[in-house]
Amino acid sequence: MLSACSSIFPWGDSEQFTIIEQGKNIDNRPNMEEVCKGFYISPSIFDAFFEYASITHEETLNERYKSLPCYSSGITYIEEEKFNWIIRAGGVGEFYNETQSFTKVCGIACCAKVDGVC
Repeated sequence: MLSACSSIFPWGDSEQFTIIEQGKNIDNRPNMEEVCKGFYISPSIFDAFFEYASITHEETLNERYKSLPCYSSGITYIEEEKFNWIIRAGGVGEFYNETQSFTKVCGIACCAKVDGVC
């Protein structure tokens, strides 16, 4: 688990933040393809999500969050370490690499500050 997860590199360096997939849907929900195309994560939305969402222990989450059909994903650097990320519509974000992972959840206050994630 990261002890301090608030230090992200400036977005101006394209090597520090990459979006791999935008507005995708999970394979077992093909009927959501058109709806999910509108789920877009910009660098500013990502930054706000990362700032306002709370870290949680995955064990405390209901496993159903992985069935949220819409998501966007990419790569970022946190404290100089490369992480893959996936943010799902509904306000759940997973961050992981070879050695560690953490999950952030956007609650009511976060959702009010982060447009389009919840």
